[in-house]
Amino acid sequence: MASRNAQYVVHPAMGGLDTTKAPTLLAADQLSDALNIEYFTSGARKKRLGSTRYNATAITGTGVVTALKDFWRYGASLTPTQKFVGHSGTRIVKDDGDGVWDVLNAAWGTGTSNVCITIAGDYAVFSADNGDAPRTWDQTTEAAVGGTPPTFAFSSFHLGRLWAAGVAAAPSTPYFSAAGDINTWSGADAGTLPTMDAGDGDRIMGISEPWFGRLYWFKGPNFGSVFEISGSSVSTFAQQRLFTGAPCVAHQSIITTPTDIFWASRYGFHSLKTTQAYGDTQQNFISAPIQASFNDLNPNTLSSAYGFYHPRRNIIGWAVREAGKSDNSALFVYNFKLGLRSIWKFTGLSPRSVAVMRDPAAGSTQGSSRMYLGDIDGFVIQCDNTTLTDDNGSAYTASFSTPTYVDLGEGFGPLVEKQLYSVTTFFAPKGNYTADLTVDVDGRTQSATVSFAQTGGALDSFVLNTDILGGSSYDFVETPMQDAGRAIKLTYSQAGSSQDMEIYGYALRIAAAETHALE
Repeated sequence: MASRNAQYVVHPAMGGLDTTKAPTLLAADQLSDALNIEYFTSGARKKRLGSTRYNATAITGTGVVTALKDFWRYGASLTPTQKFVGHSGTRIVKDDGDGVWDVLNAAWGTGTSNVCITIAGDYAVFSADNGDAPRTWDQTTEAAVGGTPPTFAFSSFHLGRLWAAGVAAAPSTPYFSAAGDINTWSGADAGTLPTMDAGDGDRIMGISEPWFGRLYWFKGPNFGSVFEISGSSVSTFAQQRLFTGAPCVAHQSIITTPTDIFWASRYGFHSLKTTQAYGDTQQNFISAPIQASFNDLNPNTLSSAYGFYHPRRNIIGWAVREAGKSDNSALFVYNFKLGLRSIWKFTGLSPRSVAVMRDPAAGSTQGSSRMYLGDIDGFVIQCDNTTLTDDNGSAYTASFSTPTYVDLGEGFGPLVEKQLYSVTTFFAPKGNYTADLTVDVDGRTQSATVSFAQTGGALDSFVLNTDILGGSSYDFVETPMQDAGRAIKLTYSQAGSSQDMEIYGYALRIAAAETHALE
């Protein structure tokens, strides 16, 4: 039995990843490492959901899936018809909801690294950064954009018009079609707006989706001015430079949500609202807590950063390429509701493109929003799966590490040697699953297996805080871990195939080392 002087120090699992500060300087509920972890308002740190191939056979020609989009066409009858559209290798492709990708155009987008798909009313509009003329598909006919459009690299749909930029001959000029007609680019109701900061050495890198009746235009890759275009007609269109210093890396890195606009620069991941509120493009961006991880990315490949927005799971994120990797290898994930961050990596997958689309498959999940990854080998990967395996049934690891605790409160300050007796893990029972718990005390490690099966045992004299951890859906397990030292760190890791992990907190049972004698 441990000394009567031993007590529990409880840490609810409420904080997220911070790789910028030293592990000893983190807040008690933060994480020094988080891989494949998702956060919930209940306070859980949970293993992310799994993934599986959407198409059993690779898209014809097997190439990098550079773009994906959910295309709903309403037509004259106002009856919606859903199709998936995408680009892979040199092909514009579509899917009817059966996992079979049909080729619409077999010779478009050759050699491009970035493809934009914009849903413009009854059209899906395809454009690329390789100089190919933009194309459209109305779920019946695939054709060139009509009229005399510029050869643009990306576009957005606003006020019934197609807005476009990324034109080689006019890299800082916004173009727009006629209202209600994306195939008319000349005349009194179509044209261009004044060049945005001509001669600044930058070009327009991307356009947001409409946000509160306005479009936002992002320049880069050097100084990075952001412009706002307002107005509802040719006579009232106006543009304004908002700030400079956040150079956008690519159109596909821009994420438009109901509450904010986010994008990737060579400095980090930015928020429009935050930047406007504080006026500091490099100190108030959302990647600040994980800046050390961002700095490990290959800076020469940031143009492949691909953003996504998943409203059902309250997350945004970017597919990015880590240093030493030949293609995108990780997702930087941000829970915008909780303000928490994690890094996801998919076994056997290289997510070049990401899209959140409505599940077309018949059954209980039909119509629900799911995340899809475009891989580099012609496959589309459906995520949000409860299988808790990746792609072809491969296991993946979810893990997180606490701060290095040197100050555990009154009587357990940094200079006090702590006697550790046990670690109690609070969890949600998910089945007969286990996880590995590793405890580091002054550089010495010991490990044990933690069972997530429901037990319902008593925890000595400890009284659980029912406001945070109580209720029938929670349980706990106490794991003996005896050692003494000044610094303690915990790491939970779950690498089992089809196994879950949902942790709500943990408690260290400690005493001052000079009082730790056993009875």
